Amino acid sequence: MGKKDKKLVVVADDFGWTKAISDGIIKSYLDGIVTEVSLIIDYPATSYAVQLAKERKIKDIGIHMVLKGLNSVGKILKKKDYIELFSHKTSNEIEKLANDELDAFVEIVGTKPTHVIPHYGIHGNLKLLSFLIAYLEENKIPMRLPRTALTGGFNENYAAEIMLKRTTVKTTLHLFAHVEGSNLEAIKKSFLEELSEVKANETAEIMLHPGYFDEEILKMSSLTYERARDLALSLDFDFRDRIKTMGFEFVSYSEL
Repeated sequence: MGKKDKKLVVVADDFGWTKAISDGIIKSYLDGIVTEVSLIIDYPATSYAVQLAKERKIKDIGIHMVLKGLNSVGKILKKKDYIELFSHKTSNEIEKLANDELDAFVEIVGTKPTHVIPHYGIHGNLKLLSFLIAYLEENKIPMRLPRTALTGGFNENYAAEIMLKRTTVKTTLHLFAHVEGSNLEAIKKSFLEELSEVKANETAEIMLHPGYFDEEILKMSSLTYERARDLALSLDFDFRDRIKTMGFEFVSYSEL
């Protein structure tokens, strides 16, 4: 397969959202290319997902931070909710929401997270990022490259990235994601084209949302078929082997 001089982290987001999503993520981790799973706290299948992970002895579990403490009515938070949150909450209030969620993770999982990945890239907001950097430096925990999805697309956030680069927090140099789109082969081609641009000794992350498709997902998430698409992609041996041929080693965040 050639020399392995690049590192690739593959993260499955939304562990604990529903049972079907969690089952798909377990499959993608055990039998596919996924190297980290990202757990949502206080969602419908959080306890189910944690139990699955313990039964399968999965250790690479990070937190998919949603600032759920904001929500007192049990709804799934949308982009507009976060935009409103950061407009009206102080830095101290946001810090408390984040800290409470991190404490809840430790309580239910029994360990600190192996990574921190805020939903929609909300750590691009400096009110949250400042707190997270302090927490992550103290605990030596990596974090996803801050990119925002709040305003549509998946956009670079130069201020947040520069701020992060001035710290000791580990992240990848590249982040690749294709959240929407129904054409599996087109998504596969796009990922491979992007990965081909990664140079020797660089690091990258692929963001996936694998999961089985069922009626519950239709009611709770805007991502439906895309989850089945990502599950299939994570189990695609040709995709895996072509990535390895480019010189990539599949690693967890702790191995960066």
